[in-house]
Amino acid sequence: MSAPLVPSPLDYVGRRRFAFYPPVRNADPNEWLLGTGSWSEVQVVNARTGCEVWIPRQYVGGVSGGGAGLPIVELKKELEFRCGALEARVKRVIEMPHGSKKAETAAQEAARAAGPAPVVGIRLEDRAESTMSKAVVTLGVGALGVWLLAVLLSALARM
Repeated sequence: MSAPLVPSPLDYVGRRRFAFYPPVRNADPNEWLLGTGSWSEVQVVNARTGCEVWIPRQYVGGVSGGGAGLPIVELKKELEFRCGALEARVKRVIEMPHGSKKAETAAQEAARAAGPAPVVGIRLEDRAESTMSKAVVTLGVGALGVWLLAVLLSALARM
C-alpha cells in the first residue's frame, strides 16, 4: 500500500493573502493570492493589481506564518517578472582589472632571481601489488600447473 501524498506548502496558505520572500522583482506590491495549479507549476494572482503569474513548483519552498501580518512563502531562487513571465534572476559580475598591475609585475620581476628556475626532483613511489593482481597471478599459475598435470597423466595413460 502506498503512503499518502505529502501536501504542498501552498496548501497551508489556502485563500489568504501571502507574501513571497525574497520578493518577486518588478511585480510590486508583494501581496499575492493562490490561484489554480498543476503538478509542475502554480498560478498566483497579485492581490492589488490582478496580475496572474505562473511559478514553477521547483522554486517554491516552505511557508511560515508571518506573525500578525501575511504568511510568508519562501522562494528558493530570486525571481524577476519580465515581459509577462517569471525568470530566475541572474546576478552577473564582471571583474575589472586592477589599475596598479604594472607596479605589481615590476616588483615581482625584481624579486625573481636571475638564471634558470630550480629543478625539483620528482620520484614516483613504488606501489605495493594489490590483492586482486596477486589473486589473478596465483590463479594463472595454478591453471598452468593443472594443465601440465593433465598432460603428464594423459601421456602416462597411453604407455
